[in-house]
Amino acid sequence: MKRLKLSLVGGLLLCSSVGLATPALSDQPMAEPRQRVLLTQSSTQPQDRMRIAVLDFDFSSTGTTYRSVSFFRLSSPEKGVSDLLTNELVGSGRFIMVERSRIDAILQEQNLGLSGRVDAATAAEVGRILGVDAVIVGSITRFNLGSGSSGVNLGPFSVGGGNRNAEVALSARLINTTTAEILSVAEGSGTATEGGGSVRLGRIGGNTDSRNEDALLSDAASDAVADLAQNILAVAPGSPAGAASSVSAVVADVDGNTVILNRGSRDGFQAGMVVSIERVDREVTDPDTGRVLRTITTSAGRVELTDVDSSSSIGTIVQGTGIQVGDRAVIVP
Repeated sequence: MKRLKLSLVGGLLLCSSVGLATPALSDQPMAEPRQRVLLTQSSTQPQDRMRIAVLDFDFSSTGTTYRSVSFFRLSSPEKGVSDLLTNELVGSGRFIMVERSRIDAILQEQNLGLSGRVDAATAAEVGRILGVDAVIVGSITRFNLGSGSSGVNLGPFSVGGGNRNAEVALSARLINTTTAEILSVAEGSGTATEGGGSVRLGRIGGNTDSRNEDALLSDAASDAVADLAQNILAVAPGSPAGAASSVSAVVADVDGNTVILNRGSRDGFQAGMVVSIERVDREVTDPDTGRVLRTITTSAGRVELTDVDSSSSIGTIVQGTGIQVGDRAVIVP
């Protein structure tokens, strides 16, 4: 017992000595460098993942849509492809994906009926309503059933006897919701074949009814979506900072604690958003071409936007003093 007590006392003394050697929290350096470089690349941490919404795909060059396909028990191939792509991108862990049911609910609430090919400006507007960094819009460019022997022509599809095959091709655009800029494009394709009472359906094999055209098209689409997802991951920006454009606002007026910027919702600014106010110190140019390589700035403070219209924003200073007309306002990722 005496040895145990001595051991406990010794341990407490050791902990005390270690505690005395630990610097106080107030001794740690807290200040950050004041100068920074605009538009530098930030590291991709989990909280930096892009928020993305996949809108319904449309049929492009296939002509008549193949409505008879019970595509994964969904109402249409367009929705089926969009749901599959969302699931593939969720599985990658690279992005924060908006649930498809939430997209439909918000579109209904806003009375935004999207049909046919969606242009970049409309897609960006929908994305801003959804609160995402980028949206994916795409087209089904090929969605065909074919046969090596005789067949019957059904609009854009050829169905016949013998060994049959399905081909699906997709294309997609990743659109910045702030500027409607097309950040990247990608394509994907898939095939499935059937014959001799068995079917090779992309990544799934087994016996099937020789007339199961739905299964052929569905699995060809699965392969096409997987291919498309990999190509999107290869070309898409890795973070909201990578998706953010070079658009910045300029301070147009300062009155006490209130600041007015010369950019509004048309450029992606929203009420509740926090912007960093930057003062340009100098610009670094390429000695050969004269092109501006970097803009070196000093942080003058931060402003929280409270009222935003299409072309201007009003905000309240939440950090810093001495903000001036002509300072830049950059969206904080």
